[in-house]
Amino acid sequence: MKNRPSSHLLLLLGLLVLDTLAYLAIYRSGIARGFSPSLLLAFRDLALFLPLLAIFIWMVRRYRYAGDLTLFTTAILLFSIGQFAQYRLFTDPEYSADRRAEVGRARLAKANTAQQRAINKYYDAEKKQVLFGDPDYQIRIDTSQANSDDESYWTFKRIISSLSTLIPLMGFLGFGLAFAFTMRDDVLLWLQRHSILIGLVTTLPFALIAIIYSSGGKFLGNTTPWEPVKITFLVSYAGILADHYRNLSRTYWGIPPWRFVLPFLLVAVLPIVPFFALADFGQMLVFFGAYLTLYLVAVRRLPQVTMAIVLMAVLLTGSIFAAGIYNTVADIFSDRDSVSAVERVKGLVSQGIPPRIHQRFYLWRHGGLPPDPDRYWWWAREVGETTGGGISNEEMWYNKYAYQPSQALFGISDGRLVGAGLGRGYPESVPIADSDFIYAAIAEEMGLAGGAVIIAGFIILLISGMRTAIEAPDMFTKLLAAGVTSFLGFQAIVNIGGVIRLLPMTGITLPFISHGGWSLITSFFMLGILMAISHRNNK
Repeated sequence: MKNRPSSHLLLLLGLLVLDTLAYLAIYRSGIARGFSPSLLLAFRDLALFLPLLAIFIWMVRRYRYAGDLTLFTTAILLFSIGQFAQYRLFTDPEYSADRRAEVGRARLAKANTAQQRAINKYYDAEKKQVLFGDPDYQIRIDTSQANSDDESYWTFKRIISSLSTLIPLMGFLGFGLAFAFTMRDDVLLWLQRHSILIGLVTTLPFALIAIIYSSGGKFLGNTTPWEPVKITFLVSYAGILADHYRNLSRTYWGIPPWRFVLPFLLVAVLPIVPFFALADFGQMLVFFGAYLTLYLVAVRRLPQVTMAIVLMAVLLTGSIFAAGIYNTVADIFSDRDSVSAVERVKGLVSQGIPPRIHQRFYLWRHGGLPPDPDRYWWWAREVGETTGGGISNEEMWYNKYAYQPSQALFGISDGRLVGAGLGRGYPESVPIADSDFIYAAIAEEMGLAGGAVIIAGFIILLISGMRTAIEAPDMFTKLLAAGVTSFLGFQAIVNIGGVIRLLPMTGITLPFISHGGWSLITSFFMLGILMAISHRNNK
């Protein structure tokens, strides 16, 4: 099927029909629950299929596409699931409310509206005569309090200019540009020749911006503009490995020559340092996974990969000790009590790990047990001092930190096999369900079956991507394809694994599905690179 565009076009059209039914189910469920989801937003989401179909036809007609179209179809499947999942969440006034008091008012308004509609629809004339003194009585339903996204607000102009419209379109544009440029031999040759320069020019400014102007892995509020750094890093790393993979395969006492290892380590460290400074553990996991995948594809020797793992562990340990020295040097010189060397080393390592990572690991291992308030990485004491000590340690833990992952697990459990139905669950009770925990929101309403569709989609995407890498005729495009696939795959593993507690929760997005600006644009850009390489393999 991979070289039959007509089959994939039928699949895309069938997907459009299924999406239409999904939006209809969400709209009807919203009416039953006391609010009116915006039909204009539903039409907008469905209309996004038009540029996707145009891109599909452009590839087939303009380039006589001969690659694996399964990549495109699977990515659009994941994207469409994410679109109606976000529609389900953002049209719910309870989820869109900013503060707890507003959430309570929105929940009450939804309940009142649902009750009023039930009375008008199901009470017969006799019951209305007894209750209201009029057999034809109709309650005037006021939905203004229960609708944050009603038709009066979402006008055509607002929808066209909203970020939720512009970001997918930018992603589609990025896909087209990546596909068109990766098809050109001169562009690939230029990228490989200037790979080190590309890495230095892009990652050094990123490192400075990330360390100086960012907080908690975010920049300018809630954006992550360093997602595109994955692409420039991939180009840089793949170029270095493509130039020196034969030299890296030759070892002395199990170690390649240092004149080839040092550029490799320099480019490898550049993206990791700012992520460590940001305490962005999820991105570190994704980058380490991409490192190992690319190195394995390049050298194709298990001892070499083992040595790469050891080198990365040394780099990580060294960065931890460096941060620990920075954080504890004053305490070491001012502490007059005798402390054993072992305790000093333990304290040094502990101080070197950012508090945010400490909290994530503790939450993963002891989710139901609040930490000791005296632990330096737990900020309950600081909050207590700020608020006058009116919040207990247990309340701080369960309401502020453990609440989100616990609610996500409850939602997945309630979904069971086929879910509560689109629009009939309670994913709005999970904070940031549209981004980090969107898998839980989908699994609650679509059940284990819906979650399995997402996992199967990523598995198909990974298999197709790795097959593309294996079939690539030269090492540079082989590494590009393997790198794109590993970035998308490890990001999905880290996100889903964190939601179901197989891994620590890291706050990383789910490719193509989560609500996110730079993440979605970068995912489509990577898809364009992968599909261009697949086409080049089969020309």
